[in-house]
Amino acid sequence: MEAEKPAGKRQRRKYDAAYRVEAVRRVTQDGQAATRVAQALGMSEALLGRWVRAARAHAARPAGSDVLEQENKQLRTQLARAEMERDILKKALTIFSQPTGR
Repeated sequence: MEAEKPAGKRQRRKYDAAYRVEAVRRVTQDGQAATRVAQALGMSEALLGRWVRAARAHAARPAGSDVLEQENKQLRTQLARAEMERDILKKALTIFSQPTGR
């Protein structure tokens, strides 16, 4: 006996990278409408639209931006550490500058 599937639930399909690249190429380079490409490939137009937007955003990024992002992350970490050290030193100065009760 086979278990019934809930109505309206479709099984999620997975697409490999080559399939995605080809679908996006059809829209961006060949100039085909996203609706037609999605119908021809048997997929959601919304999904294809997300792929196209992601590809355009990736193409618009300047060269070397990955290196800059990595450097930015490293500098933020260093800044956080320096701020923490500064706060500790401020608290120590406050404690040591208080008059003693002798």
